[in-house]
Amino acid sequence: MTSDIDISADDLKVFLQEAEGLLDLLDEDIIRLERESDNEELLQEIFRAAHTLKGSSGMLGFDQMAGLTHTMEDLLDRVRKGALTITAELVDALLMSLDGLKVLKNDLAAGQASTLEIEPIVQALEAAAEGDGSADDDDQVTIESLDAIVLGDAELAKRIEEAASGETPLLRVTAAIDPDSDWAAVRCFQMLNELEGKGELVLSVPSQQDIEQERAGHRFEALIVTELSPDTVSAALMPIDNIDSVTTKLWDGPSEEAAAASRAVDKSAPQKKSATASGAAEAGTKIEALSQSVRVDVEVLDELMNLVGELVIDRTRVGQIARVLGSRHKEDEEVRALSETSAHIMKVVDELHESMMQVRMLPIGVLFSKFPRLVRDLARGAGKDVTLVVEGEETEIDRSVLDEIKDPLVHMIRNSLDHGIETPEERKAAGKPETSILRLSARHEQGQVRITLEDDGRGIDGTVVREAAVRKGLLTQEAADRLTDTESVELIFGAGLSTAKKTTEVSGRGVGMDIVRRNIEKLNGRVEIDTEVGRGSKFSLHLPLTLTTFRGLLVEANKTLYAIPLSYVQETVRPDAAALHTVTGQRVMNLRGTEMGLLPLSETLTPDGAETDAAASAMDFDDCFVVVVKAGESDNERPVAIAVDAVVDQQEVVVKSLSGYMGRARGIAGASILGDGQVVLILDVPSLIKSVQPQQQGGPEAAEAERKIA
Repeated sequence: MTSDIDISADDLKVFLQEAEGLLDLLDEDIIRLERESDNEELLQEIFRAAHTLKGSSGMLGFDQMAGLTHTMEDLLDRVRKGALTITAELVDALLMSLDGLKVLKNDLAAGQASTLEIEPIVQALEAAAEGDGSADDDDQVTIESLDAIVLGDAELAKRIEEAASGETPLLRVTAAIDPDSDWAAVRCFQMLNELEGKGELVLSVPSQQDIEQERAGHRFEALIVTELSPDTVSAALMPIDNIDSVTTKLWDGPSEEAAAASRAVDKSAPQKKSATASGAAEAGTKIEALSQSVRVDVEVLDELMNLVGELVIDRTRVGQIARVLGSRHKEDEEVRALSETSAHIMKVVDELHESMMQVRMLPIGVLFSKFPRLVRDLARGAGKDVTLVVEGEETEIDRSVLDEIKDPLVHMIRNSLDHGIETPEERKAAGKPETSILRLSARHEQGQVRITLEDDGRGIDGTVVREAAVRKGLLTQEAADRLTDTESVELIFGAGLSTAKKTTEVSGRGVGMDIVRRNIEKLNGRVEIDTEVGRGSKFSLHLPLTLTTFRGLLVEANKTLYAIPLSYVQETVRPDAAALHTVTGQRVMNLRGTEMGLLPLSETLTPDGAETDAAASAMDFDDCFVVVVKAGESDNERPVAIAVDAVVDQQEVVVKSLSGYMGRARGIAGASILGDGQVVLILDVPSLIKSVQPQQQGGPEAAEAERKIA
């Protein structure tokens, strides 16, 4: 495939979008085919996708892609005709060709000549296609005659009768194709296109769907409503290559022979709509559905979302101004009209924002569909028998969140497959089924999305984790002895901590889990673990529906406004002085008998080494408010009290990312702008909680270990 093919940028973009969709479909369906080898509908869908990709790439001159899909199509056709059975080796060959197609597509998108050698892939496909060729004879393609289809479908017969009774003639076209031609489907397609330009095509045999699947014999029939004479219609088809004869005449109903054959059929048998007629109906439904949707570039959606975010900010400002003027000039008619207009603007902007959020929402199945291939490849490479069960694919989540969670999920799946799940021999010895179940699910939960990855493997042993941490110098033995098994398991989120007995190319148990937690917390989400030795592990990701806006609690500390996502907030309190004290150098608050770490926000967010006014930054604990936050729902997650000078308000916060030039600010996840132009810093609540909890759990030694592995 070369980079200098004569094709416009727009045509290339459309082709790449179509190819991306077809390759994703093939990736998912080929994996399914291995499990559902008797699913004829699935096999037809795979064949159609390969055939479509072959046709579009060949038409645009992408010869390597067309050649590879042609060989792939031949193999699928042999499976479809029963000459081959589905085996793991055959699926391997199909997936190898699919990988090759992805490389060719990526090279084409990059505008570079591809260096991929497709010959080894073609040879692998041809080797997989070796088998009984008895089903390859084109004569075995059985297409019902036009008469039989009309007689077998009362609804279709009624439509044809109505067309025949109209003022414009209904013509019957019958064409014979050279029996030695290997291009029967192509010739049928050419005749179909020619007739569609001559009038209203009522019916064709074979149908367009049959032709696309290359289910075409050497006879073509059609009914067309047209002002043209029969001779003119015949003359338009005869120049097509390999056409032996064309007969066109007025439709006078099915032939007597076909009618007699139809009457001989047992009338008590259940009637079935013909494949051609049902295919035409299905195609019409799909076309109608497609006409109700349009493709929009992701960058356009992002820009629209940014503009809507600005409207949300301005909406708040307009509402504030209207309230102020309304309180000052209660009797002024124009001020009252301004208030009414402001209320309407707020309502419209809210609806616009909600609609824009819906446009950006995608079913999480878009991401989940990529994992069956990953699981299959890893399981076969490790000699393990794993069944992936996917649930909740219809759960919707913002596209921006979807993009960010792919890598964390890949890390988790690789860890589970490589070191969480045992080999069939180990499972059998432990009294487990040899086939392991890996369950990936998603659901909406309290305004968030919860994604769960659960395996029935070894589980994580807290004792082994503690020993690994001590052995690597990340934790003293004394501090390790104070940790419970549940607290010890949390240590796997430390960088470089692995309990694997040997390193593999795939993963080590715990390797990469620090990246998982860091990336999820960056999204204002959290990770929870539930594990039992010998029974398996369950990782739960709690994620916001969107990264663009959230409901936040505005607080003030040291004359600076901060926003705390309400998803973390448990309550706000005005503490008594007696509830605040110090334990081993750590500020603590007692709330209804529960001890929790206390973070003075003005002191916590002071930059390291910065010179500040001590009087200004010192927290007045006799006149402060406390916001109690918690990152998770499990008992192991302890709440933390954040001390602030004032609690200001609750409102919708539009997230603005900090510039890369500012670096990563400790405890700050981003920023926002209020309607009056004030800048608000968004708190990184998980990192603030993390800075307190190690000291709560294990004293100074545990805090030092947390510092080392963070």
